[in-house]
Amino acid sequence: MHRMLAVARKEARQLLRDRVLLRVIVGMPLAMLLLFGYALNFTLKEVPLAVWDQAQDRISQSLRRALEAEDRFTVVLEVSSREALVRAINAEKARVGLVIPEGALEAVRAGEVLELEVFVDGADPNFAFQAVANLQEAIQSFNQRVLAARALAGEAVRPPVRLERHTLYNPDNETPVFMVPGIIGLILTQVTVLLTALAVVREKETRMMEALIATPVRPLEVVLGKVLPYLVLAFVDALLILAVGHYLFGVPIRGSLALLLGFTLLFVLGSLGVGVVISTIARTQVQAVFGTVAYFFPSIFLSGFVFPIEGMPPVFQALTYGIPLRYFLDVLRGVMLRGVGLEALGLEAGALLAFGVGMVLLAARRFSKHLT
Repeated sequence: MHRMLAVARKEARQLLRDRVLLRVIVGMPLAMLLLFGYALNFTLKEVPLAVWDQAQDRISQSLRRALEAEDRFTVVLEVSSREALVRAINAEKARVGLVIPEGALEAVRAGEVLELEVFVDGADPNFAFQAVANLQEAIQSFNQRVLAARALAGEAVRPPVRLERHTLYNPDNETPVFMVPGIIGLILTQVTVLLTALAVVREKETRMMEALIATPVRPLEVVLGKVLPYLVLAFVDALLILAVGHYLFGVPIRGSLALLLGFTLLFVLGSLGVGVVISTIARTQVQAVFGTVAYFFPSIFLSGFVFPIEGMPPVFQALTYGIPLRYFLDVLRGVMLRGVGLEALGLEAGALLAFGVGMVLLAARRFSKHLT
């Protein structure tokens, strides 16, 4: 018993001296609790809505107010055709589109059923399900008000408004079509960050780094030299995963494959840079693994892979703009499922370019300080 307690005291002292590991062990549960407690929310708020209002009457105005009540939807775009409405969803200017037909007021007055067309972005089935549920709730509320008025007037009671749903990009709600692009992003994030973080730390542990420092190689050259083989490996991984997703799971690639690979290259480059940065902080491989996990968790929960970003509180929605995986998932779903080109991915292109170049430069700077 005495000897066992002595070993435990020694282990505890070692653990307390490892400040990097201690910060991760204490900080990660708190960060996860905050993420689960605040960020994860299935209730969508202020979903961007595009409207083609052909009626422009009291009924259409009342319908729009019902949709915007309780911040369910926000009308961000008025369009003048069904094609323009679909293009707006394609370019992610809106996530849901609504067509209100002509003669809405006359139809309701005559006791006819008014049929609204709804177009939903089905690339994310979770989002599509929640968005349609919100729509149905709003329409039900509108119907109840009209029915109450008709009941007082002694008229026949029949729901005046009905939804005709069109699910875009994934009409059959197939899970692999939604999951595979997200899994590609997650796999590339984890593999690339972990690969470089461990590779550099392993050299520090085996004292190979001293031999490297003695050479006239510059820090940026060291970083690029370290990253290059893993860049090729990660790129091969990406091709393999894309091929398996496409041929085995039937996930379409409707857009340009060259464009998709270009974005993949930027994302992989930045992720490898993150691994090098983690390696300059970690002293052991255990610390490197924990550092990778600490980077990985926010990427899962704040990228929109599992939970729709529209359901998060505004603070966490703002934080998602700092998550590179968010932009890469937009690219994967945009190019693979929606078939969009560079003109619809301007924000993602800028963000991933800044991420790729910025992380390599930061890694070189951190590595330089580490060597000195």
